[in-house]
Amino acid sequence: MKKVVVILVVFALMVGAMIGEIVYVNKFYNGMQRDLEVISESIEECEEHVDNAVTVGLCEKLVKKWEKGKKTLLMLQNHNTVRNFDDKIVSLLAVVRSDNYNDAVIFVQSAINYIDDVLLDSIPYLSNIL
Repeated sequence: MKKVVVILVVFALMVGAMIGEIVYVNKFYNGMQRDLEVISESIEECEEHVDNAVTVGLCEKLVKKWEKGKKTLLMLQNHNTVRNFDDKIVSLLAVVRSDNYNDAVIFVQSAINYIDDVLLDSIPYLSNIL
């Protein structure tokens, strides 16, 4: 009987940890996606001068937020997923600083779409398991 109780407790802890991981990852990426959408709007508003203080400030704030959460995500997710998103964020900041409107639009939309894909893979659906 003690073995069954121990097994059930360990199982409950594992399920709780998995749920906590899913909630954290989804909350973090949803926040990043909202920030990227704000950056996208800022880029669209200042089409002729992307390298303005507001847009650069938003990008730098996003990079700081990303750097804070990146270490935790490296423990919870596939390293390639985290590194690919890291490349997109760093590239977005560089393109915005270079005042290149077309590339800035492409990079911000690419990052938003990448988060959509990550969020679809982070929740265990039957199609993901099989």
